[in-house]
Amino acid sequence: GAVINCGAYTAVDRAETPEGRRACWAANAAGPALMARTCAEHGITLVHVSSDYVFDGSRPNHAEGEPLSPLSAYGQSKAAGDLAAAGCPRHYVVRSSWVIGDGRNFVRTMRALSDRVADPADALERVAVVDDQLGRLTFTDQMAEGIFWLLGYREGDVEPSSPAPHGAYNLTGSGPVGSWAAIAARVFDLANGNGDKVVPVSTAEYYAGAEGPIAPRPAHSALDLSKVRAAGFEPAGWTERLAGYMNI
Repeated sequence: GAVINCGAYTAVDRAETPEGRRACWAANAAGPALMARTCAEHGITLVHVSSDYVFDGSRPNHAEGEPLSPLSAYGQSKAAGDLAAAGCPRHYVVRSSWVIGDGRNFVRTMRALSDRVADPADALERVAVVDDQLGRLTFTDQMAEGIFWLLGYREGDVEPSSPAPHGAYNLTGSGPVGSWAAIAARVFDLANGNGDKVVPVSTAEYYAGAEGPIAPRPAHSALDLSKVRAAGFEPAGWTERLAGYMNI
């Protein structure tokens, strides 16, 4: 009864190249458009996972109804995918930010760097992390819980009982808004008690020596959670989830 589209092209900087842009638009815009058309034809609900990058980051907190204003090729393709998904009568556009789950991700990278800094045999002493981009982490297990809640599945349900009204919903961890550097310092402290080894730098400083195109990032990525809360789902605090995730 539902298709959940978790697929996306997420290489944000590579999407600024000619080849990356084509692949990005195929995955993030054309793909959802085909799904929306097929789901509409067969009366299927489409759940489309989206991103804070559909906004320009000029507001400190983004609600679902804010006009789309993407800065990058990736953000533009995701915004196009949102519009395409909304063409399906039964749809949920679920927006996330700073996603953490299985595989390679920011938290695991920072934990590995913390371990290197803590190792007397390793020459790495400090790690520079961007401090002028602000947001909250989204853990994939909680996103899955929230999606099934929107679809109407409550604990123990075999069939959906009370789905939420269709439309767009923000779904991230709750709690304080922080910078990438602040989150990195928390990871370092949880791993080895060496959060003071994280050096906050500006985005411009961080990418000063980069080769190839660098995509513009939203300065503010925090998403307003009022609507999903009104639907009955309470997102857990990302700081608590981070501590649990670190024990994996």
